[in-house]
Parts: sequence; structure tokens; C-alpha cells
Amino acid sequence: MKLPLKVAVFVAILLIAGRSGGQNTEVTRATMVGLPGVTIYVDSLSQALVERGMTEDVFKVKVELRLLEAGVKILNPAIDEPAPGNPTLYLDITTVFDEAVEQCLYGIRLELTQTVRLERNPGLAVFNVPTWSVGGVGIYSGEWRDAMVEDVLNFTDEFIDAFVTVNPVVEE
Repeated sequence: MKLPLKVAVFVAILLIAGRSGGQNTEVTRATMVGLPGVTIYVDSLSQALVERGMTEDVFKVKVELRLLEAGVKILNPAIDEPAPGNPTLYLDITTVFDEAVEQCLYGIRLELTQTVRLERNPGLAVFNVPTWSVGGVGIYSGEWRDAMVEDVLNFTDEFIDAFVTVNPVVEE
């Protein structure tokens, strides 16, 4: 498959298979008010990405460190009391590698998901609903690993900015 066709297929996959949800707006930031912190979840990465040394743990550790440095609490379901709404920062990375030209095409989506209840039926809870999100695509050669990590951290910074806008961090 030629590169322009791969790019078109890649973008189509992102648009069709991508999770729908919020954006980084005043309304979506309001869904973060009162959150004590977030749990981090990195979706399963492609085998091709893992074989190149980019595992779920690589991204999880980098995102957690960035959040902790900013004063955003990382919730651990095994230790902490369950947080209302189960706030989870969900990271999804989709990749396509083109070995012929040594390129990596990728799409990154960072979402805050929460449990929501319908106003007309409060007894019905829907789990892992995206209430805030950012994302983008990249096409890189050579140092694609660094570019991918930088993009993930830039999106994490957007989340931090949104989070602390509605939940000012209190120094202890």
C-alpha cells in the first residue's frame, strides 16, 4: 500500500473507530469540578509498537509523573476509596508503521472518562463515558518515539490545565 493511501486509511480508521465524546471546552472542563484525582489507564498498544520498546508502562509512568508534578492526585483503586464517577484518564494510541520509508503514523487520544447517570433515569449508570478529550495525529520519521512521547505529554499538559482551572491545586 502506498503511503498516501496508508495515510487516508489511517485517518479514516481514527475517525470511524475513534471514541466520541467531549472536547476541551468550558462545558467539558465543568465535568471535572470536585474530582479528587484520576486513575490512569493506557489502552493496549499495537504489537508493532510494543516490539519497538513503547509499552503501556512507558506511557503510564510518564503521564503519572507529569500529573504528580502538577499536583494532580493519582487514584489507585486497590488502595483508595472509590472516587465518585470513577474518573479515569484514558490514553489510546493507534499506530501504522511504514518500513519502506521508516515512518510511523499515529493517532493519540487522551480522554477523561466518568460514570454518568441519565437525568430522566438516575438509576441507570453508564460507565466510562468520555466527558473531556483532546487528541491528534502525527507522521514522523527517525525520532518518532520522542515525538510520540512529547505529544502525549503535551496532551497531558492540556488535561492538567483544564483540571486545575476548575480544581485549584492546594499546596500541602
